[in-house]
Amino acid sequence: MTYAIICSSKTGNTKKLAQRAREVLSEKNEVPATDADLVLIGSWTDKGGLDPALEDALPQLAGKRVFLFGTCGFGGSQVYYDRVLDRFASALPEGAQVVGRFMCQGQMPPAVRDRYVKLAETDPARFAPMIENFDRALGHPNAADLDAFEAALSAAL
Repeated sequence: MTYAIICSSKTGNTKKLAQRAREVLSEKNEVPATDADLVLIGSWTDKGGLDPALEDALPQLAGKRVFLFGTCGFGGSQVYYDRVLDRFASALPEGAQVVGRFMCQGQMPPAVRDRYVKLAETDPARFAPMIENFDRALGHPNAADLDAFEAALSAAL
């Protein structure tokens, strides 16, 4: 089986998932998206959806089997992940067949925490939970996340 990976990773979190996919699927089987049996679309979460930089790559997915994956700074809830993945799927062209999907939390840059701490000075009720989420996200995707990604990908094959 041949595959292609189209991925946008702002901080390296989603890139870690893409690299695990290459290990699982064997780098020698990676081909351009137009020739692939399976196309993996990976993105960091931008305002609850795919990175807009991926828009130009999406039309070539019509009629393709697609596996969606990504990371987001906010996490801890499969319901939230499912909503984000639904938004990812809604960006696909007609005829693209989603055969699997995976989302996990990814750590955010330290500047995000610094901003939350500053904002918490004036609105602690709103920003204290965001600081807690930031701290929970540290180290993600971790080994358990990568293993869960691999299981989801294997189940979709």
